[in-house]
Amino acid sequence: MKSETLSLLNPLDQDGAANAARALAAVKGVLKVSAESAAVNVEFDDDVTSLQELRATLQRAGVSVKKPAHGEGMCCGSCGS
Repeated sequence: MKSETLSLLNPLDQDGAANAARALAAVKGVLKVSAESAAVNVEFDDDVTSLQELRATLQRAGVSVKKPAHGEGMCCGSCGS
């Protein structure tokens, strides 16, 4: 199980936050979702779904997610760390 907070590019109103939460809750492997105006917190089974899939789900729902900070997620190996 994994827990992540996805920061949003644009604040959501109450309806937008509810729509984002509904979209993520429909993804197989998502256990818990809470959405606020500037971030979405999601708890998920990383054997069933991935952070990339959750980001894509939000994008399809019309919610823009901030790009991950350097060092978050997969590593290409080019920086040597």
